[in-house]
Amino acid sequence: MNLRTIICRAAALMPAVFVCLAALNAPVAAEVIVEQRGEATFETSGYPRSAAFDGQENSFFHVQVQPELSVFDDTTEWILQPRISGGTSGVGVADFREAYVASRIGEIDVLVGNTILFWGKVESYNPADVVNSHNYSRGLMRSEKLGAPIVRVSLPIGSGQLDLLAIDFVKNIYPSQSLREHVGTRIGKQVSFSGGASKSDIGHAARLSTYYGDVDLGLSLFRGISNAPRLVPQSNGILQPDYSRINQLALDIQYLRGDTAFKGELIHRKGQYDRLGAFKNYRAGVLGLEHSIYDFASSGGDLVLLTEYAFDSRNSLSHSGFQNDLTIGVRWLKNDINDTEALTLVTQDLDYKSQLLTVRIDRRINDHVTFQTSVRLPSRFHRDPNSSVFAKDAAFVAGFTFRY
Repeated sequence: MNLRTIICRAAALMPAVFVCLAALNAPVAAEVIVEQRGEATFETSGYPRSAAFDGQENSFFHVQVQPELSVFDDTTEWILQPRISGGTSGVGVADFREAYVASRIGEIDVLVGNTILFWGKVESYNPADVVNSHNYSRGLMRSEKLGAPIVRVSLPIGSGQLDLLAIDFVKNIYPSQSLREHVGTRIGKQVSFSGGASKSDIGHAARLSTYYGDVDLGLSLFRGISNAPRLVPQSNGILQPDYSRINQLALDIQYLRGDTAFKGELIHRKGQYDRLGAFKNYRAGVLGLEHSIYDFASSGGDLVLLTEYAFDSRNSLSHSGFQNDLTIGVRWLKNDINDTEALTLVTQDLDYKSQLLTVRIDRRINDHVTFQTSVRLPSRFHRDPNSSVFAKDAAFVAGFTFRY
């Protein structure tokens, strides 16, 4: 019996096991609480510049619905959150963003099912965050995470927590050719594996998260299939995603001193393909600084100034594009009853002089409706081999999210 079969059977049996354990540990029946909630997002995107490739359209409409059902008692929680999305982009997605059962047995927490994790501390780029695959159905510059099938056991360690994980593989979802933010060549749904990887691989990871005074740090080890495959041209003209097995050691850290936060993510990775499709062991990271100015100019709002520097030892062969990049940003928190927030980021590639300006505004209309809009303006992207296909993909996005 292989590990995949064991995990699948464990996932099927675990809810019953948790119920039995909870019943044994509880002298009286625990109160079971059921909650239902969800959200629906309606979004439109416009691209003012002419398309780089034939067949690409200049505007899109997108709808995403995420209902959620939660059932929990004192020791066990069941979460079911399907996600259904689609629109005029030609790519529809139906998956389980979250679908898991979690329970506490003594001091040990166990989770089995689909979930989304985040490992990292910085704003611009998170090299330490490797567990979940990506949904690029709205474009290669706009990714969402896909839920990953996981078994996680969490143990208390001093002031922190040790997570031990087994992770099943989920392939990325790529945009249709009519969508902007595309490489111009169709990306196929069939995938291949190389570098010791196979479809049946189960990833393994361990992460220690802890505090030392004003220092918050995470140390992680990951061995599994990379969520950043190379795209290999096929004889039929289609690009085929080819996934490799990686080994990664990562550190994410944050140190608070007064109103200033020093942040960083550092990794060493083996087995990753570089931009030209060759294996290259490398080191990469992001170092950042955030400074908060509370009640800025007696306005009642808070201003957060941030700067981050990303590097990669492969230099111009980096697959991520963050090989020598500087990001400067400002976040404005109005602290009003509408939770108004604005974020402006400018990222400059110090090698190729390409630049990306991003502005995002979020505002709550009432208890159930939130408005969000963003503008993205690339400049001199044609100089950057990692980003040249997106040189004409300046975008305006606006949408409403209804929560119920």
